[in-house]
Amino acid sequence: MAEKLPLKGVFSGSTVTGLAEFRSADNDVVGVTYGGTGLNTIAANRVLTGNGTSALTAESGLTYDGSVLAVTGNTTISGNLTVQGNFTETVKIATEDPIIALNTAASGSNSNDAGFVIERGSDANVALIWDESDSGTSGGIFNFITTTDTGIVSGDINVSGQADIKTGNITSTGNLVVAGTVTGVTNLTMSGNLTGATNVQLTGTLQFDSGQTVSTISNDGTFTAGAATSLVTESAIKTHVSAQASAFAIALG
Repeated sequence: MAEKLPLKGVFSGSTVTGLAEFRSADNDVVGVTYGGTGLNTIAANRVLTGNGTSALTAESGLTYDGSVLAVTGNTTISGNLTVQGNFTETVKIATEDPIIALNTAASGSNSNDAGFVIERGSDANVALIWDESDSGTSGGIFNFITTTDTGIVSGDINVSGQADIKTGNITSTGNLVVAGTVTGVTNLTMSGNLTGATNVQLTGTLQFDSGQTVSTISNDGTFTAGAATSLVTESAIKTHVSAQASAFAIALG
């Protein structure tokens, strides 16, 4: 059935003298009570809301063009929110949840890296990820990285370099593997192994799990100090041994 224009009675006083079509120019409307909207015009893509009695409202901040629902203003959702696409263009996220779960769709053996990527404009992006492709005792390793990837990735995240970390105390129950230089350490207490370090520079003491501490590296070839917390250099040992050998040779004549 084709769409038809509604009709209205034309009155002369209280007497109906004829019929006429509804006209928006005359602000004619069909009320909600009679199955209408109470509106004579509706702008494109507006979502209609009602209060149960009066005319519907064509919301200017709530539009739908057939593919995108746009909401201008706050949105309150009392139930669950399920997003099956990307969650993008969010200015801030604040949550009362103390635990954030990532990669919850994983099943079986996991192959996806997971973590947080920070985009930095024209500067290199940085990320904290669980790196599945890096070796570790748990089959992977937590990795602070620079990366060319963005946050909208899945699978193996590109690692273009290592990001710097500044922290307080570090407590390790395993081995500490260092591929570069350890500097600025006030005290280094070791109950495991320190491996791979190019240089270790201490401003305090080095303490081992057996209780011994080292506070200085001595280059004294005479060994006169006799400090229990000093390690001697190869040069000092060579000087001392040479001196002892010369003295021994003189003593033998």
